[in-house]
Amino acid sequence: MIDNIKIVFGTIAGIVLIGLLVFVVSIGYQNEETIECTIEDKWVKRKDKSDMYLVQCDNEVYQITDLLFKGKFNSSDIYANLKVGNTYEITTTGYRFELLSMYKNINEYEKVEDK
Repeated sequence: MIDNIKIVFGTIAGIVLIGLLVFVVSIGYQNEETIECTIEDKWVKRKDKSDMYLVQCDNEVYQITDLLFKGKFNSSDIYANLKVGNTYEITTTGYRFELLSMYKNINEYEKVEDK
């Protein structure tokens, strides 16, 4: 009887963990939106051996990171090409969640020509 309870509890815990993992990973792929903004600042946040590219645009901070399931592996190039003071139309995914230091992710950009 105790073994059956352990098996059921373990199975439920495993399903919950897998569901939570899928939810957390999928957040970066949801909520796609396109906005026009002017780059105010950009910097690299280093933590241990990993870097996070951050961009401030119209008083909101965005990250630029690779997304495996979107086939996006050019984050360094996007970061290098965005210039402070220029205006871009950017496409983002994800959500801003301050408590976990999560940022919307810039996936595509196009420079807006001066009018």
